[in-house]
Amino acid sequence: MKNLILGILTLVTIAFITSSLTNKTSQHECSFDKDSMNVVMRFEIKVKPEYVSFLKQSFDECKAKVLAQEPGCLDYSLFQSYNDSTLFCLTEAWATKGAHNAHMQLEHTKKHIAETRDIRDPSFQSKTGYTYWICPGANEK
Repeated sequence: MKNLILGILTLVTIAFITSSLTNKTSQHECSFDKDSMNVVMRFEIKVKPEYVSFLKQSFDECKAKVLAQEPGCLDYSLFQSYNDSTLFCLTEAWATKGAHNAHMQLEHTKKHIAETRDIRDPSFQSKTGYTYWICPGANEK
């Protein structure tokens, strides 16, 4: 009987704690519309082996212009897989969707996309790309 009462009290305590945590997180809903939120994107790119260094060179040239000319860019990074040198992860973060849309219209972006279009491995289909919409200030302490 004692164990039953202790078990019930434990369940009630866990339910209370879970409920209070849920209520605290729901109070921080974002009042911004989607177009004014930060945008974080992640894409996987797999290139033909003979184009690995070309992709890195093209990306580095584009990145230099992005960081110098696009104040709405929060992050623009390319990571190469340790296990597969032809597999890359591109991450981008933008202050707003408008900043990303403007980026897509600039000459350095169009040049990078055009010159890397045909170097990709046609058999590769990424299943892990994503886009996050983040409320400005959500990650500030």
